[in-house]
Amino acid sequence: MGPKIKFAKDQIIDAAFEIAKIEGIDNITMRKIADKLGSSVAPIYVNFKNLDELMEAVIVRIISVSQQLLSEESQGDPFLDMGRASLRFAMEYSVLFRDLVLKDNHYMKDYDEKMLPELIKEMQKDPELEGFAVDELKTILLKMRVFQLGLSVMAANGLFSKDCKIQDLMDILSSAANDVILSARLSKSKFK
Repeated sequence: MGPKIKFAKDQIIDAAFEIAKIEGIDNITMRKIADKLGSSVAPIYVNFKNLDELMEAVIVRIISVSQQLLSEESQGDPFLDMGRASLRFAMEYSVLFRDLVLKDNHYMKDYDEKMLPELIKEMQKDPELEGFAVDELKTILLKMRVFQLGLSVMAANGLFSKDCKIQDLMDILSSAANDVILSARLSKSKFK
């Protein structure tokens, strides 16, 4: 019998993430991870007591990837940066995007509760959104999320023409954001 193979948790999470990226989250199994690592399932169970624990780590990795995209898109317009990062995630990780957004799953149940305060903080840094109360920012965010989600679903499913570039989609997103903010300002001034 040869020496036992050992893997770091990150190596196992990387393998599971790669499976999820291509086949979807629900297709991650200990056997597939072991095959990808070239080992038996035993070393995986040394690091994770069960598939649920491993899945939690994969979701943390997915969130980390989305946060990385947000930091890469940081161009000084926090509200638009969030939309661009989300659109990029939908295009670059379309299988994961569909799994997390289009399927009923427990992975995203607490996402809004956890992320909403952070998103609002980012929006408050945007000079274009200055003067809006938190409730108004939540409404603006909801309107933009509805639009951005539709745009991202179309992008993740390849529903745009082949000559449509990511910059074209970013321009559409930017235009919609400007429209939503202008509408919010007009509504706000109407009720003063």
